[in-house]
Amino acid sequence: MTEENRLSPPIKLPCLLFATQHTMDDYCAPDMLYGDLSAEVLRQQYHLRDVSARIDPYTHPSREESVRILFDEFRNLSDMFSFYGNYKSLARTMISHMQYGNGAVFSHPLLDQAMAEHSSMQNSLNAILVTIQTYIDWERKILPDPAMQDLTESIKETYLPRFDKFTDRFNGLGITVHDTWATHISLESLLIKKDSFTAVIKYHIQDHFGLDAEDITNNFYRRFRIFRIWFYLQHINNHAFKPFISDILLTKNISVGRYDKI
Repeated sequence: MTEENRLSPPIKLPCLLFATQHTMDDYCAPDMLYGDLSAEVLRQQYHLRDVSARIDPYTHPSREESVRILFDEFRNLSDMFSFYGNYKSLARTMISHMQYGNGAVFSHPLLDQAMAEHSSMQNSLNAILVTIQTYIDWERKILPDPAMQDLTESIKETYLPRFDKFTDRFNGLGITVHDTWATHISLESLLIKKDSFTAVIKYHIQDHFGLDAEDITNNFYRRFRIFRIWFYLQHINNHAFKPFISDILLTKNISVGRYDKI
């Protein structure tokens, strides 16, 4: 420990350790647009002619019936991406939220639990714990203020939590969240004892349940009917079902020994 660290005041807690460049509650992101395209643009520019296997939504005489059929088909098609594990019900739940939620923020205990248990959490957590362990002034039982910069920098170099493992292709998490838009990581409290410390670390993560032009023009995604239905329901100007923010909150309470290898 340097003399500077030894004489420094402790970090004031709670404190924000890291925030992505993308902001929270961002309703201006491209995948949050809705009701912005005409039927002609969808057919001609985006080549969305074969939308549903059940109806032609462009010519169906009843808007109410068309919406019902499309969302039922949307939910049924999601089953091919969500047939495994404890979180498979989330896909249907989130599709129904798009249908009835009018763009309200979506949160769910299962979504929080899924992220808390996901292996991608470990990378940033380890970086935080190693930095804390390195900087602690064990004599004064404090974390000196200079640790703050290194905590932020160490997180920047990590792989942030997201649902992109192989199993996420089938457990509903890949299609509902997959990558994330914004992440805030905070150190809520730190208890330092003689030869150990306990850190309480909070993650606030957001994603957007919506598709943008880049998604639907991707040759891989556009070949799946589920994404064509999704894009149609979100963007056609006479339906305009609102995308929404998926909000994930979780707290990690972790104890580490002074000489533990992390």
